[in-house]
Amino acid sequence: MIIGGWIILWTGRTWVDPALSIGIACLILWSSFGIIRETLNILLEGAPQGLSTERISASLTEVAGVRDVHDVHVWSIGSDTHALSCHVRIDDMALSESEIILRRVKDLLNLEFHIMHTTIQFENADCEIAHGCVIPIGAGRQPIQIKGSR
Repeated sequence: MIIGGWIILWTGRTWVDPALSIGIACLILWSSFGIIRETLNILLEGAPQGLSTERISASLTEVAGVRDVHDVHVWSIGSDTHALSCHVRIDDMALSESEIILRRVKDLLNLEFHIMHTTIQFENADCEIAHGCVIPIGAGRQPIQIKGSR
């Protein structure tokens, strides 16, 4: 705006000030589109740019002990902070043994994809149900009585 003041002082053309103001406003508007796009993606918990759930699933199946990976969801919770949740099918083993697989999966996600916030659900590979073993509620138990129900 100082340059505009000098131009007006030397030439007497007062239209320079509004022209420069409009130009600066257009520049600000143009540069804000990227920020607005990224902000909306974060607020809507959209998938981060450059991260593919297919590529993540393929990498996770390379980890020793992992049989299958499905229900993979990745979203942004900040500009450089991403979160992931997934189901990982492993062999039937002790909890202490599965901790090693979990550590390897988390390390891979951190090193290769820069994902540090994870929720990983292990499923037994011997289960015959498509997406994990399910124990029906009430199997071998009395039904739960809710107040107001008959």
